[in-house]
Amino acid sequence: MLFEGQTENGLKCIQNIRDRYDGRKRSPFDEAECGHHYGRAMASWSALLALTGFHYSGLKKEITFNDISGRYFWSNGYAYGTVNLKDTGGNKQMELTVLNGRLQLSIINIENLGKLTLPEMKTIQAGETAAFTLKK
Repeated sequence: MLFEGQTENGLKCIQNIRDRYDGRKRSPFDEAECGHHYGRAMASWSALLALTGFHYSGLKKEITFNDISGRYFWSNGYAYGTVNLKDTGGNKQMELTVLNGRLQLSIINIENLGKLTLPEMKTIQAGETAAFTLKK
């Protein structure tokens, strides 16, 4: 539902599942809707991806997010961190923080806004924040 733009229904479904498996009535570690035992983590992760639009291509060194302002967690095979997206006078300001690992970037893509191709590949190390502005 989240990937199809039915955000309210998708979040309601997630809340209903969490309420059903709250640890008092049923085991919080065995959700039948998610394939029992180990499926829940993957299903939870897909909800995060659907809501943030996050995608990272290690081949292209391209990172993608949706255009909804807010602060989000992201993670790939090389690093993890947060992104803070803000609207600033018709533009989108992005602060990308690497909390652990290192992130290599050549292209920044904000859905419904466009791509910013960096003049040269940028590497952001753990503990660093890089700021970018994408113009509408």
